[in-house]
Amino acid sequence: MGALGLQACSSDGGSAGAGEPLPDATLVALDTGEAADWPDEGTPLVVNLWASWCTPCRKEMPAFDEVSRELDGEVAIVGVTDERDLDAARDAADQAGVTYPLLADEGQTLLVDLDVSGLPGTVFVDADGTVVDRHLGALSADQLRDKIEDLYDITT
Repeated sequence: MGALGLQACSSDGGSAGAGEPLPDATLVALDTGEAADWPDEGTPLVVNLWASWCTPCRKEMPAFDEVSRELDGEVAIVGVTDERDLDAARDAADQAGVTYPLLADEGQTLLVDLDVSGLPGTVFVDADGTVVDRHLGALSADQLRDKIEDLYDITT
């Protein structure tokens, strides 16, 4: 069973779910515990689904942070966890030195709603709020840059 889980975490999901709107979710800012929303439409969005117990998730966080800093708001990057232990999630984010916004999915619905079958998972959303692609498995900074350049025609 462990091998199956590992395999699911490293496969590329291609563009399944593309064309659908980004689903609503009950989100909370990880740093404040206050209710949060998706960034405003009008800016492309990268949603990285992760968990503190997921080693590949924690390893890719610095890459997402690096690219987020380079983009400087041209594309919004947010991390979303659905775990109940928000202290563990905060600790993992602190250890990784993450500066991009991190949210918690209180309703624990996004993995299913976005058709993400393993962690980490990354969903790419256009400026109109439509899912345009998703990727299952960890991404390096270079892979993330390539995806952003291909999908949004933005050079990092």
